[in-house]
Amino acid sequence: MNVKEVAKLAGISVRTLHHYDKIGLLVPTRNAWNDYRDYSDDDLDKLQQICFFKACGFPLTEIQHLLGSSTV
Repeated sequence: MNVKEVAKLAGISVRTLHHYDKIGLLVPTRNAWNDYRDYSDDDLDKLQQICFFKACGFPLTEIQHLLGSSTV
């Protein structure tokens, strides 16, 4: 799925997804043809977890720690 589709599905902005990518919280693969972000089913599962923790009030740094992401 592309970033616009994922944003609509998750009810968050494209900018938020770009931010998550930039800080290493949710890093989708890049399409080899156009370098667009391409979200897998595993990425969508992880995004669901991120959204859950955000709704519970966790800061991104703590979510990163909980999910084992590399950098924030």
